[in-house]
Amino acid sequence: MQRRSVFTGLVLAVLVGVFFYLHVEQRTQIDFEQVEPIPGYKMEMREPPLRVAMISVLNHARTEGYQSQMVRSLGRLLGRPVLLLHRRSYAEINQLLAKGDADVAFLSSGAYMVYGKKEDVRLLAMPERGGANYYFSYVIVPRNAQTQSLADLRGRRFVYVDPLSYSGYLELRAHLRTLGENPEQFFGSYYFTYSHDDSLRAVADGLVDGGVIASLTYDYYQMYAPAILESVRVIQILPGSGMGPVVARQGLKEADEVQEILLHLDEDAEAKEAMAQLLIDRFVPPQPELYPRFSTEEGL
Repeated sequence: MQRRSVFTGLVLAVLVGVFFYLHVEQRTQIDFEQVEPIPGYKMEMREPPLRVAMISVLNHARTEGYQSQMVRSLGRLLGRPVLLLHRRSYAEINQLLAKGDADVAFLSSGAYMVYGKKEDVRLLAMPERGGANYYFSYVIVPRNAQTQSLADLRGRRFVYVDPLSYSGYLELRAHLRTLGENPEQFFGSYYFTYSHDDSLRAVADGLVDGGVIASLTYDYYQMYAPAILESVRVIQILPGSGMGPVVARQGLKEADEVQEILLHLDEDAEAKEAMAQLLIDRFVPPQPELYPRFSTEEGL
């Protein structure tokens, strides 16, 4: 009798459990075909960011934050998120543009001059500082060296900046050719630092006998770290070119708007603060004549 009661209790428990399970499943089952949108809610795809490519011509550690601040201001005024793409070499920036992986790029003058298909990019603006939109190439040597001219560097150790840097490579190589010299054989050895700052330091520390840098780099250190300039001398100044332009890929629908914002960017307080640290007073309309077509072969 006791066994029958226990058995009956177990059966009832199972039946109650099954009933409860089925009842709950029925109540919580969702038919996704019948889902209705929430009133007043609209789902939208987030707009992709504007991809801005840039390389630090000035002191990277100190200016990277200001570059980001300036680009953030551009995005804020444009009303669109911005993705800043930092790269180490000028060639990498050009490759981003060529592959369509960058929408806007802050180029070096040399990188723009040698860019293969200028019809694929649009000049938007160029920086201006102190009323000038051009800069120079400085050939520098250690201050205590006996070197007085470029000719004295024949057969010596030399540093360039980047194979696509006009002030840090291409212009001097072209200048040597006008002197009837073979740039490959003029120096005893040469190296690339991929940074105007590192080239300056290499000369200041006596690691090499000479180097060539942008006048903008020299000016920057005069303002923020003049002590290092006590260890170098400028022995020759080459004409230089227009300051590195800002370009957009062809087909960028916001190109006109980006250009307009750039030309008035100095009127924005946040952007102006960053630009001052980057030695930029304002952006002005580009002057294509300051960027003559230039092939890498001309500097080789």
